[in-house]
Amino acid sequence: MKKIITIPAALMLSLLLLQSLSFAAVSQFTGTWKNADPNTGGITRLVISGSGNALKMHAWGKCHPQDCDWGEVIAYPYAPGVSSNMEQSAQAVSAIFGTGFSQTLVIVRPLSRSTLRAEIYTRFTDGSGRSNYSASYTFNRQFLPGPIGPIGPIGPIQPLPAVVEDCVGFNPASTTLKNIDGRWTIADGGHLLFSFGPNRTEAMQALRIIKHYRMNRSCFVGRPDPSFQYLLVDGNAPAGNMPGEDCVAFNPNTIEVKMINGSWKIVDGSHWVFDFGSKETEARAAFAIIKKYGFTRSCYVGRPNPSFQYLRK
Repeated sequence: MKKIITIPAALMLSLLLLQSLSFAAVSQFTGTWKNADPNTGGITRLVISGSGNALKMHAWGKCHPQDCDWGEVIAYPYAPGVSSNMEQSAQAVSAIFGTGFSQTLVIVRPLSRSTLRAEIYTRFTDGSGRSNYSASYTFNRQFLPGPIGPIGPIGPIQPLPAVVEDCVGFNPASTTLKNIDGRWTIADGGHLLFSFGPNRTEAMQALRIIKHYRMNRSCFVGRPDPSFQYLLVDGNAPAGNMPGEDCVAFNPNTIEVKMINGSWKIVDGSHWVFDFGSKETEARAAFAIIKKYGFTRSCYVGRPNPSFQYLRK
């Protein structure tokens, strides 16, 4: 199996490296990268971390309603020559992602200081007869805001009085559980709603929750990589309770948006409820949504790494 992967990988890398007109430092590759095409059906986001020869690549592929996490794998940088300084002259980075039915080789090289070109080669290993295929994507670097400086905070910023919501409707009565290429998925006809990977038990529990509350709208803040998701019932918050739920209570009247250790969070006293990383705008939008619907519970299926989250009164 390894020989099958290594030979084409080496050939494709050779062709790509011949096209490279200049060299780059390894730091040119590290960071968070988002696909320039918001409507892509392929890889939506890459995170490359590490230094020198010790790199890792994390990828996410297009799924609905949230992108599928391909996981993090070892990545390999390539210099122009065997005696080259890798840290200073790397000109490409490769990684291989595997699923139960395919293997995807990803090769990235810089187009500029803020863009990467990714060549994708996918081959199917499940004997399905599907054609192997290739694709090319452009990724833009996602810059994080720097610290404010020694002047300290300037006081709380009031949230926007209104927020435009991004929701997709579905029929809870016709939602079903499907196994699509080894991934358990909640779907409404041909509309794929939630993906659970190989975890059928958590998918079944999430389907029971949707039907119990009659949830019929799936909503997002920050697509295509949402930092906050919630479900509604006819335009209202789900209300009541369900046996076996795993929920954490908070008070919507006392929550605040705060920067804590470089990360924007919604907190209730000393208890942080939601983490938005560098996305202050999305944190404040989620804050306004919680206030609007009066959510009092944040609920999970499958902690500590939940595959499904929802809020209710």
